[in-house]
Amino acid sequence: MLKQRYFLLLILNLGIISMLFSATNDPYSKRMADAQISRSGTILSWDYPNGLFVESILKYYNKYGGSSYYNYALNHAKAVINTSGKIASGYSFTAYTLDNINPGQFLIQIYSTEKSSQYKIALDSLRKQLTKHPRTNNSATGGFWHKGSYPNQMWLDGLYMGTRFYANYEKTFNNGTSYDDIVNQFVLIHSKTYDPVYQLNYHAWSATASDANSFWANQSAPFPGCSNQFWGRGMGWYAAALVDVLEILPANYARRQELVDILNQVAAGIKRWQDPVSGCWYQLLRYDGTLTSNGTHNFLESSASCMFTYALLKAVRLGLISKIDYQTTAIKAYQGILTNFITADANGVLSLNQICKSAGLGPSTSPIRDGSIDYYLNGSDAGVLVSNDLKGVGPFILASLEYEIWQETSTGLSELKPNQFLITTRNNILTIHSLTNQLLSTVSIYNSQGIELRHWQGSKIAELNINLPTNSATIYFLQINDRDFRKVFLSI
Repeated sequence: MLKQRYFLLLILNLGIISMLFSATNDPYSKRMADAQISRSGTILSWDYPNGLFVESILKYYNKYGGSSYYNYALNHAKAVINTSGKIASGYSFTAYTLDNINPGQFLIQIYSTEKSSQYKIALDSLRKQLTKHPRTNNSATGGFWHKGSYPNQMWLDGLYMGTRFYANYEKTFNNGTSYDDIVNQFVLIHSKTYDPVYQLNYHAWSATASDANSFWANQSAPFPGCSNQFWGRGMGWYAAALVDVLEILPANYARRQELVDILNQVAAGIKRWQDPVSGCWYQLLRYDGTLTSNGTHNFLESSASCMFTYALLKAVRLGLISKIDYQTTAIKAYQGILTNFITADANGVLSLNQICKSAGLGPSTSPIRDGSIDYYLNGSDAGVLVSNDLKGVGPFILASLEYEIWQETSTGLSELKPNQFLITTRNNILTIHSLTNQLLSTVSIYNSQGIELRHWQGSKIAELNINLPTNSATIYFLQINDRDFRKVFLSI
């Protein structure tokens, strides 16, 4: 059952602080989870988008409860793992694809709850794959190949697919024995793909750029072996992987700071290339919508926007990046996702739109996947936009959960200084009056779903009057002077 949510309603003009129950609409995490469960039914195959979606359902369950959500994940586990622990069709040990590892992340929680040997056997198989998995330059300290069919290649995607499970397994079963190997994966790919000029990471790197399967790779400096573009979802996978792995690593782990430093570099690039109008991100990150190829404009893309929003909100919550620098960016992004990508049918059932169907590089048998601008905008996979693909739906649920956590924690009164501002509402007019020398420079008002309803910015003044958007009693979030304190108040 969805946990009831409580908000602090701030009524300063009466000098009273009251805690009231609010029967708001279901949060977006629940609405999207319910919509996609209805669309998908029980998922019967093992692959990374399915695992990602089921993981997001478990994250929803962990926050709000509801046995039907846990049972949905459990039924998926039963469908893809037989009683002897064999993983269903869709998984091949010897294909050596990191994508096959990703569903192990949700399976760890299922095993931790159920304690059924079949799930532990399957988890051990995934861990064994990593032991046998080929590495760049055939080195014990090399990076995992993205797939066996992509020799000596590391993709940003692979850091999400492999290292999160690797870290979680090591923490759960091995006392963190291989944490250094996990950090090495990030350090290696970051050293090869990070461009400090653009503050972004190229989609992939090949240690053998002359190989026929690496025809897309730069053959010379300054980024030998790298692909040529910064793909949104690739960076999204990478950012989310960093945050999720850092959540797993112990606070006293000696090399933790190395990943924190990389994450802060990545976060700076994400913020820099956020579209200032929509709050979202483009398919090709370093360009805006004026970029065209064969008549197709660079487009805002939802899965990357969801992943960036999730990563930034979670990183702020965990104290891994600056709240002052990134919280406003993340909140604006979530509002942009709702505005630009979410639709609802006549029954209120949600859909997530403008999801890049797929994107990759090579192999030699797929020469059209060349990593060019035209490929990412017009490719038969990368240039196709779809709705409700699980590569977008899962991250949207994860981003929504982080946003809902922020909503709950941001409504506390600890940051409010009553002697700084007098806030009143009368005849549908909000008045903010500064009682100190902290003059007003910007004010934003959000509804309970996080959509910005009013924004004022101008020269610093002592008092501001803003028309509220409704006459009915409504919960709002208020931000003053970009200081990231938001309070909920009641308009009467």
